[in-house]
Amino acid sequence: MAQTTIQTNIHQHTYDDLDKYALFLSGLNVTHDVLQSYDPLKTGWGRIFMVRVPTMVNQLIPDKMRKFKHILEFANTGIQGIGDMTVNFAQLSGGYAGRSFEVPTYVDDGTTSFTINTFEFSGSPLREVIHFWVNGVSDIQTTFSHYYDLDLPVNQANHTAEFIYVSTDQTGKNIEYACQFCNCFPKQIDTDRYNFSASDHNIVEMQIEFTCTKYESPQINAKAKQLLDRYQILRNSLNFHGGITDQVLGDTGVRYNIESGLLEKYTV
Repeated sequence: MAQTTIQTNIHQHTYDDLDKYALFLSGLNVTHDVLQSYDPLKTGWGRIFMVRVPTMVNQLIPDKMRKFKHILEFANTGIQGIGDMTVNFAQLSGGYAGRSFEVPTYVDDGTTSFTINTFEFSGSPLREVIHFWVNGVSDIQTTFSHYYDLDLPVNQANHTAEFIYVSTDQTGKNIEYACQFCNCFPKQIDTDRYNFSASDHNIVEMQIEFTCTKYESPQINAKAKQLLDRYQILRNSLNFHGGITDQVLGDTGVRYNIESGLLEKYTV
């Protein structure tokens, strides 16, 4: 039985002959067989899915929440905030010379928030939902959590979201990394975009930052793969659909009549 690792259920390195070659130390060899061991990891293909929406917001404005979720998932231009895991050490020392050595104690995960970059749309659907979300939990003037008098207990679980983030290889199919963000809540309401300067007319790109706690596991990897399979996007441009159907084209056309030399209408 294969040992479980952090890459279980997602893409793993499978080229077993890697250690038969000197790689770069003996000069560059890019013949066919050796080239298989030179496949570098490339980044830049990420997907994010809001797998749990904030219950309070979703019960009160479900249509707006649905659009908010869709924009974050399909109109984002980047995800930032994932930090390294840092091993902390304690130092033991003794003897007449006072020599010491390091003992690992615990691992500190530096990811406490993440940011989704995306564009705002006319009508401010992103800011509207964030404002509604934040104001219902901590009223901007009174600081009360009122949930807009919704018949729902004020509870951390009822006003936070959860996301699964997926980073794939260049095929868009093989997952290189996946994690789950829990206890997610917006960290700010972005309003500085509405400042005005004459002749300054910019498209608004938003950086929506959420507080979070990050988890990684093979089970999360498996769910990330399910999400990637369930929400497929265009990978081959030859499969692009232009949106022109038979109904758009209509049921009539024109053709050349060789007897009259005229173009005549006809029914397809």
